[in-house]
Amino acid sequence: ALFEAQVGRTPDVVALVSAGVELSYAEVDARANGLARELVARGVGPEAVVALVLPRSVEIVVAELAVAKAG
Repeated sequence: ALFEAQVGRTPDVVALVSAGVELSYAEVDARANGLARELVARGVGPEAVVALVLPRSVEIVVAELAVAKAG
């Protein structure tokens, strides 16, 4: 809920920076929502265990947020 509130207040502000990649709050939210929908379609929900194996990057943050949104 806190992240969603921040997206609503500052959608175009840079939220993540990694290896020259910058994503705004709106971009992070859109990517996380898309991945969350895919996770739910594959059966992820509350109490599901999801393993993330990614290097430090904007993608790992998006994936962590997506997992939270999915369950």
